[in-house]
Amino acid sequence: MGRAFREGVAPERRVVTKKRDLRFELAIGDGRLSHLWERANKSATASEKRRKVPAMLTIEDDQWVWQEISPAVLNELTHRLVGGGTTIGCTPDFKTAHTYANHLAQEEGKVIIIEPLQ
Repeated sequence: MGRAFREGVAPERRVVTKKRDLRFELAIGDGRLSHLWERANKSATASEKRRKVPAMLTIEDDQWVWQEISPAVLNELTHRLVGGGTTIGCTPDFKTAHTYANHLAQEEGKVIIIEPLQ
């Protein structure tokens, strides 16, 4: 095994060759996989046009519920919780933010920053 690392693998014994790569590209571009290739490319271009949607994730009866937040609720939020450089969530008042930050600090050992929203 040491020789293989020192000398490399002989070209005729390699699993991936330029000829194999070319066959694979032709199979994707023109062959049976072309429809999958086109669909993947369309999906990639569509995903570039994504926009951020303010959303709220809650747990009700052991099920995750995702909801888009209305502008009225967004206007009521006053503080943001930041942990590890990412936003964890927002709260409507400082008391709730402080309680949740303390919970995360005690239970999970995370450092949470409470920032006021402008």
